[in-house]
Amino acid sequence: MERSLTDLSEEYFKAAEDIGSLIEKYRKKLQEAYKARDYLRTYEIKRKLTIFYDQKRDILDTAYTLKNYYEKDCEVMSA
Repeated sequence: MERSLTDLSEEYFKAAEDIGSLIEKYRKKLQEAYKARDYLRTYEIKRKLTIFYDQKRDILDTAYTLKNYYEKDCEVMSA
């Protein structure tokens, strides 16, 4: 099954949305941990959130690269 770069970029955008959902879920847990003054749990959640944000940033970077891949080729060819 062959997929275009646009199809692949859409999959990456979907994955970024999924990670965005995880981020929202863990931000709520972070607020609960703050309220409960559970500092160990707060630290663990912050660590996870940092990882999720890094993953989302990498996934979005890849998605935009795939989406705009051919536009870069057109710019180089016209220069």
